[in-house]
Amino acid sequence: MKTATFIVLVCLLVVEVKGHSLDVKGRCICADKGVNKVSRKAIEKVEIILPSPSCKRLEIVVTMRGAGQKCLNPGSRFTKKYILTAIQKMSHEILKSKYF
Repeated sequence: MKTATFIVLVCLLVVEVKGHSLDVKGRCICADKGVNKVSRKAIEKVEIILPSPSCKRLEIVVTMRGAGQKCLNPGSRFTKKYILTAIQKMSHEILKSKYF
């Protein structure tokens, strides 16, 4: 009886361990909510990372000229205005292009 219980327990443990992913690549990039404001002139690139199963938060990562990357607080007034302005500028350029 003890042997059968031990075998069942080992099988369940193997199934449980095998079911967990060892891939840590999908974790959140930003450790906290991020900064509220950065210099607009220093921003080189903006990445918007939508919530996913591996990270439940919206993340906005900016690459700064010569200063690495910073996370922006998605709830700050600066971030909202910056993203809205960028979307408006992009849509204006699309409408202005000869391909549309």
